[in-house]
Amino acid sequence: MPLNYSKWDQLELSDDSDIEEHPNVDKKSMIRWKQRDIHEKREARKRHIAQLNSELSLNAVLRPRIESILTGVTQKGVDHYRAVQRRLKESPSDEKPNTGAANQPTYDMMISQLLQDVFRESAWIVQGAKVESRSGNVIWEGKKVDENSGQPNWAEDATIPDGTKDELTKALEERLKWHLDELKKRDGQVEKEIEQEEREQAKKITSEGIKEGWDVSSVAKPKPSPLDDKPKTKKTEKVETIEVLNPGAGSSSTPAAPSAPAESDDEEDFGPLTPSARAFANIPVGDFEKSFEFIKQDASVLTESTHDSLLAEAFDAERKGEKELAKRCVHQSLLVNYCRQLGRDGVGLFFQKMIARNPKSVGMFNEDFQKTYQRISQRTAEMIAEEAAAGEREQIQLVAEDPSMTIGFNLPDGPPPDDLRLEGEGTEEMDIEQVKAFLQRKWEIFQGFPEKLKVALKTESLDEVNKVLGKMKVAEAEEVVELMQEGGMLSFSEKGVRDMTQ
Repeated sequence: MPLNYSKWDQLELSDDSDIEEHPNVDKKSMIRWKQRDIHEKREARKRHIAQLNSELSLNAVLRPRIESILTGVTQKGVDHYRAVQRRLKESPSDEKPNTGAANQPTYDMMISQLLQDVFRESAWIVQGAKVESRSGNVIWEGKKVDENSGQPNWAEDATIPDGTKDELTKALEERLKWHLDELKKRDGQVEKEIEQEEREQAKKITSEGIKEGWDVSSVAKPKPSPLDDKPKTKKTEKVETIEVLNPGAGSSSTPAAPSAPAESDDEEDFGPLTPSARAFANIPVGDFEKSFEFIKQDASVLTESTHDSLLAEAFDAERKGEKELAKRCVHQSLLVNYCRQLGRDGVGLFFQKMIARNPKSVGMFNEDFQKTYQRISQRTAEMIAEEAAAGEREQIQLVAEDPSMTIGFNLPDGPPPDDLRLEGEGTEEMDIEQVKAFLQRKWEIFQGFPEKLKVALKTESLDEVNKVLGKMKVAEAEEVVELMQEGGMLSFSEKGVRDMTQ
């Protein structure tokens, strides 16, 4: 059998003795320059591949969150969109990509910026802006809408006019779908770039690809598989005792206190999803090929703690209304459970049947998946109903500390007039411009309140105002009370009011 020496054509030698140097440059310098050029290009290609893989990982986290927001807007309208924006602003998560950069933004910061841009574009579309068919950019008065374009006046208000809600909801859906399509296109481009770079990298054999064989007399032990873990057993402690003829003779009359038992290790705590488990949870439902490839690359997700964390994440997602994420978590938790029950030798056979769409296997799995998700959905609804019935939601209420006091509201009739005059004792030293500024600020605060709150304030009834405050979130209600105090709309001193949490 003839030997094939063609692979040696791929060798990339940085110290080739046959290198042709420039007449004015010595041979050693040319060899060093050639070596440095080879290593710099090789390292640049590695960094580029790592950067492209990081971009794919980031998009895999952002995409399901944007899809969840799109689903919420389709079902609940623009109010859901504004609620998500408010949540990201008031209680953002500090979870972010593990890039090691000093100023790396979090996932919530990136989603918040995207939602801000989409809202601005959608508002101008409602105003009459056009969307370019080729680029997808929103154009208003011949210019692209961006952060320098601002927003229409009606979009700056806290509440959206009823006449524009339906149009704005439709525009938000279209812009979110466009951004998702762009994200999908970008993933395809990145995957092609990675393939191209890896092909270029494989064209040359380097010292990093050379492995020595038959040079070690020992065999490395295989890493333990997550499927080989054994259930924990209770720890037993050996106590050495000395048997005596008269047990009570040498001890005091007070019996010795028994030693405190060691903490039990029977219960295993599970925490939030690891980055690998979160990426595993982002695989679409029914994509068994991708799940199998992920497990072959990273088997660390096949642990009992990952299974429990996925189910806990499913409960949280279902509670937040993110049903697609909840279904993915349930689906992947079942895959982990099946793999753990079948053991290392049965994982490949299981996925082989699922990828081949074996009717019996797929039917059994889907039935288990539907039942598990229905249980989680039903239990989540019951928990929300129980909390609502028990009145566990926090509320902010205005209550006077002194029962003899009467709480009133000093509401503005409108902006201050241009010919404002100050009359009465003590007004001589007052600055009329400062008074105008205060009255203008008071009017702006009142106009910024939600419509239901303004109606309740105009009734000057404390019960009506407290009803509206009770339906708000705690942070929003606290901000409203602070603004009312800032505008001087409460007719009592600050120490006479307290926020009571129910």
